[in-house]
Amino acid sequence: METNLVYMPTFRVRQQENIVLRSFDFQDRIYPLLEIIKEHDRSRKSDVQRSFKDIHLDLITNIKAKRVFVDLPVYLKESGSMKDEVVSFSLGVINNIEKRCQYINYLSSQKHKIIPVISSYLLKTGEENTIQKQEGLIRPKFNSIAFRLYPQTFSVDFPVVQGLVREDDFIIIDLDQIIPYYKSPPLRPIVAVLKGFTSCCKILLRSAINTEIQNVNLEHAQVVFEADNSQIDNEIIEGFGVNVTGDYVGIKKDDLTAGGTISPGFIYYDAVENQYYGFKASIKKDLSEFKNTIVPDVLSSPATQRMLNSSPVYLSENNQGYITLLNINNGLESGKSQAKFKKIAMDHYLYCMREKIRVDQLSHQL
Repeated sequence: METNLVYMPTFRVRQQENIVLRSFDFQDRIYPLLEIIKEHDRSRKSDVQRSFKDIHLDLITNIKAKRVFVDLPVYLKESGSMKDEVVSFSLGVINNIEKRCQYINYLSSQKHKIIPVISSYLLKTGEENTIQKQEGLIRPKFNSIAFRLYPQTFSVDFPVVQGLVREDDFIIIDLDQIIPYYKSPPLRPIVAVLKGFTSCCKILLRSAINTEIQNVNLEHAQVVFEADNSQIDNEIIEGFGVNVTGDYVGIKKDDLTAGGTISPGFIYYDAVENQYYGFKASIKKDLSEFKNTIVPDVLSSPATQRMLNSSPVYLSENNQGYITLLNINNGLESGKSQAKFKKIAMDHYLYCMREKIRVDQLSHQL
């Protein structure tokens, strides 16, 4: 059974996430989970467009991690506001079991590194026996598999997984945004089953930041009460009877919608208090507010002072998110981009998690 893994950061495969995936050193105790939500990484003319296989094998090969989970997530719910390329991929590939498995198998040349993820289609299409079918199509191509389960269908799906799982496999319990309180009545039966199951490594996955949070509604320099990062508490991990924790890397698990007006804002992780602080523009929709208001106030905040003076020191020259904030503040980089601040948030959060692991503040639960 896997005993090396401590933390599973989850990334949608998009531009800023891909930059972080290619640049960050995950070392050997962090295995990222990639959620592939569209066929191509970006638009190109048809005669020069790269294949799904080439794009994603290139990305995975360049990730500095011992292993990488790969999912074509079945939880996606198509809507009129969702980006066209996401809807197209969900309807054309993910909704079709054989095609979904075919796309995963395109990546099997990296079978020693990749851990493919399987989920039930009960909530997606209502089909039955979909876990067994996927396992039969994918198992021969890879060394191990992860089964991603959801509370709504856990009682149906877990007995199936229990009959298929092997020692080198993984089970991911995806709470989405459910508060990770293991004593809550709806979760108690799941927790009881998890505690009694020791056949493979178990991972708790949760989105810590409420998707309804909007930058304009943040209280400047104040705690974001709609964000709960307790999924990384060792007490919570142990309470759920799992070995490993995972989340969405300090950013929102957004609804993958198109367009929209952006008002500058930044949700900043305080690794000492394990909570988030919100910062927003004084002048709405003015991108210069990132440099003029948000960055100076983040750098002078009590959260920054705590992380500079803590042990371990969370803000150092090795924290690329912090270095980017300093560069913007000093005029060495432009700060007029909400996308750049998403990357800053991920870089900063990942560095903090890696430091927590290094000093055993976050560890594999046996």
